[in-house]
Amino acid sequence: MEVSLRVSRLRSLRLKNCRVFYRGSIVDDAELLVENGRIKEVSRLSIRKPVDETFDLKGLLIIPGLIDVHVHLRGLNLAYKEDYDTGTMAAASGGITTVLDMPNTDPPTVDLESLDLKIKAAEPKLYANVGFYSFVPEELTEVSELAEAGVFGFKLFMHRRMPGYRFETLEDLKDILKAVGEVDLPLLVHAEDRKILETVRSENPDGGLETFERALSEESEEKAVRTVLEALKAVKKARVHFCHVSSRGALRLIEAAKTSGLPVSCEATPHHLLLTREVYGKLGFYGLVDPPLRSKESSEALWSAVEHGAVDCIATDHAPHTLEEKTVGALWSLKTGFPGLETLLPLMLDCVNKGRLSLSELVRLTAHNPARLFRIADRGYIEVGYWADLTVVDLKKEAIIDPSSFKSKAKHSPFEGWRVRGVPETVFVNGELVLLDREVVCGPGVGRVLRPGVS
Repeated sequence: MEVSLRVSRLRSLRLKNCRVFYRGSIVDDAELLVENGRIKEVSRLSIRKPVDETFDLKGLLIIPGLIDVHVHLRGLNLAYKEDYDTGTMAAASGGITTVLDMPNTDPPTVDLESLDLKIKAAEPKLYANVGFYSFVPEELTEVSELAEAGVFGFKLFMHRRMPGYRFETLEDLKDILKAVGEVDLPLLVHAEDRKILETVRSENPDGGLETFERALSEESEEKAVRTVLEALKAVKKARVHFCHVSSRGALRLIEAAKTSGLPVSCEATPHHLLLTREVYGKLGFYGLVDPPLRSKESSEALWSAVEHGAVDCIATDHAPHTLEEKTVGALWSLKTGFPGLETLLPLMLDCVNKGRLSLSELVRLTAHNPARLFRIADRGYIEVGYWADLTVVDLKKEAIIDPSSFKSKAKHSPFEGWRVRGVPETVFVNGELVLLDREVVCGPGVGRVLRPGVS
């Protein structure tokens, strides 16, 4: 099918000859009708209504467009690493139709002015939908203003001093939870212990990989999670989301907190699920990520938590840097993290094909739960009345992960050369065709800036 590079603004679409993941199971020989960007009908019968364009999906499977709740789109003064166009194009190319962007940018997102700057910079460039987080503001009275302006939550780094509110004590943490709880938004926590990190850094200014692992150890993560949960028990109204959980001890604490009724959730990343510290021998400093890659036992514990529902979301922690920033210089000057928007879905579909994950679990972890936990209205499901954020996948097609083909500016990956089975082929965002046969076929402006609870 010939499709021009444009924002089509089609009023109506018919998607025929497809399979649809609908209400927990696959409906064969289905059709979808999309009108004005929303799903109008899901049918086993042929849709006869006249439409602007019909797409024959040749028996492929439609799942809800993925929602990635942990992404660093960079932009503004960090646009040399990634910008809103390349980042959201990478998301759409990976089958992800909505991303939530972290606040550690330049300038940082920490007040109304910086949020507005980011929104205005992003809006004309989007190929996928975007929501924004903020740091906890320096004045906690500003939390309500940022909530009113539409942020999806507030980010707290336990182990590093970041812009915004400078917490030092347990009582400071309680104050943060009280303020964030008042606006019914989650506090997103990067849980590692500051004292452990600072002590190891000061004692080892020229350390190597082993030093990095000690500075950000499993014990450090567990200690930070325990501190947050202690504060949360005293401020029951607040909600906490633990980012990129990677250690066995942290998982045990989070599971126990859930069992006791505390309002907590957590995410896991593909790299913590699929890679272990053994790959440092091959990757060297390039493999540095925060939290670090853990032991095989921790990876297996993470998979176990995924399988029995203790992990709520799979998120990328997409962290684009130049290759030089990740590999050249002394340990503590190197940038950590990997690009992940274009590898999450192929890697997880491969896990589905290998029996490690069911398709229902994949959709729950990457669409249903993110939409529910972060109040992303009318998205994350294939339902009549919901926005037509749709990802069409070929479960049988094999591919080799090739970072040189990434839409992201970060054309590198720890998964380079991996053979996967299952790829996104076609993607619709807000009812608009963005990706067709794995090629971007529109211009920017298809995606929208989202607000919690607003359709």
